Amino acid sequence: MRVSVLGAGSWGTALSIQFSRAGHDVVLWGRDPDVARAIRDHGSHPRRLSGVPIPPSVRATDDLAAAVEHGATLVIAVPCASFRPLLGSMSQIPAGRRILSTAKGVEPDTLKRMSEIVREYMPRCPVAALSGPTFADEVARGDPSAAVIADAGDGVAGELQAAFSNSTLRLYSSDDLVGVELAGALKNVVAIAAGIVSGLGFGHNTLAALVTRGLAEIGRIVRGRGGQARTIQGLAGVGDLLLTCTGRQSRNRRVGEEVGRGRRLSEILVDMPEVAEGARTCLAVPKLAAEVGVEAPIADAVVSVLYGDEAPAAAVAKLMTRTLKSE
Repeated sequence: MRVSVLGAGSWGTALSIQFSRAGHDVVLWGRDPDVARAIRDHGSHPRRLSGVPIPPSVRATDDLAAAVEHGATLVIAVPCASFRPLLGSMSQIPAGRRILSTAKGVEPDTLKRMSEIVREYMPRCPVAALSGPTFADEVARGDPSAAVIADAGDGVAGELQAAFSNSTLRLYSSDDLVGVELAGALKNVVAIAAGIVSGLGFGHNTLAALVTRGLAEIGRIVRGRGGQARTIQGLAGVGDLLLTCTGRQSRNRRVGEEVGRGRRLSEILVDMPEVAEGARTCLAVPKLAAEVGVEAPIADAVVSVLYGDEAPAAAVAKLMTRTLKSE
């Protein structure tokens, strides 16, 4: 299969390595010509995935038109904020192309998931989403990993599942595109909260309670917006939530830790080499919850700390003293 991966950050590069490992003809596009040149000349990314070789079968380019022309399957691996600019810069896409979104976020202004944005620009192309508990460096290294590919019931998820699965990446298919995308986006917000409580110096009791209630919050929103309950208990739900809330490579958890230690969000984001999607998606979550009439106290707390100047300790105290309820 001819695959074009659009986005040469850690995740896009890792997926290119994985797809090549599965036997596909892969082109990796990045906007920085120096990055593409370094991958071609040295077989490694100059800034990401240190020590992980990129096979010669992955051809890197900064020519977007050539990359789009190559791929029968276009894998979009840019941050959520870059979706519209990227899609807007692409020429007309033939109807037969399949689109796989890998970004985990929700657009704050429109509340649209990434697949919905893709459909605005490519209404004739089938769209799927990839999500699950996968750190880029471990996928690139070939550690056994699992994830889920979801579509809206048109069968493209099953096709991509069969094409991309191998001995190092086991993929499951789903017809719950809404649930898989929302769970992947919302867990980033809970991961920021998890980082905040850790940055404040609280221990495992606090973290376990936060993650458990965070899963409940994700579930209310996913079900309220038409997602399936089983997705919340799967790889895109509890699996990805556990990884992102506890793993040291988690960018969203790292943002929260730094906030909990007293740093401001603007300072933290400047120092981060890649995007922590939860810092943007958190602005959408209270709106998503309000539209379906459910509560999102953890997301509300994250927004108030990141953007409302509420002290992290005060936000935790407010969560702990909410009206008592049954579970």
